[in-house]
Amino acid sequence: MATTPPGMFSSDNRVDVHVLHCHEPVAWIDACLQSLDPEPVNVHLCKGIAGRVGEARARAFEYGNADFVAFVDGDDAVEPGCFSAALAVLDARPDVVSTYCDVRVLDVGGQEVGNGYVKGPWRPWRQLWTLAEVHHCHVMRREAVMPYLEELCRWESLEEWVLMGLLARHGMHWHIPHKFYRFRQHGAYQRAGSMITAAMRQRGFDLCAAALIDLHRRGVRQPDHGA
Repeated sequence: MATTPPGMFSSDNRVDVHVLHCHEPVAWIDACLQSLDPEPVNVHLCKGIAGRVGEARARAFEYGNADFVAFVDGDDAVEPGCFSAALAVLDARPDVVSTYCDVRVLDVGGQEVGNGYVKGPWRPWRQLWTLAEVHHCHVMRREAVMPYLEELCRWESLEEWVLMGLLARHGMHWHIPHKFYRFRQHGAYQRAGSMITAAMRQRGFDLCAAALIDLHRRGVRQPDHGA
């Protein structure tokens, strides 16, 4: 990992990862950064903007100049090999615009709870109707993300779902069947999902539905695992 203060550029690694932090305890942020230490990434630690998640994320995407971008929230962490697995897919599949993975769920103390979230191979129809389907540790092609930064600034929540919908115009998403992300659940602050209104959801649907429905009708989808 190369840790780069926001505003400075580094090309030491192939992925620029930003870590947004706002209300998280220092110990959680340290744990997040420690998990990124062995990964082939440049880390940009960025202060969040309360109530304006989309704008904070859009500005954080601007840091660095690597070919791929990603983000990890300051209260979460990754498992070893997370980014190498993503790069292997993106290098082998130019038709893939981003990858995502399965999730380990942690409690407020960092202990694993339940069986986590196990997703399936990417389907555009499922992405359209399920907010959490294409979710967690996206590794994305920078050239596809950059045109949408100003759009992201308009979203105080739902920005991640909107971005994934917009990126589907540029290629497939790709599910990596491994729990590479550690998702900490806690009540320290209002979760982004609780900020989503019906009007916001409709606005996101209007923006992203056409491309995803077209992909569904044309049968564009990730092959089943093992196929």
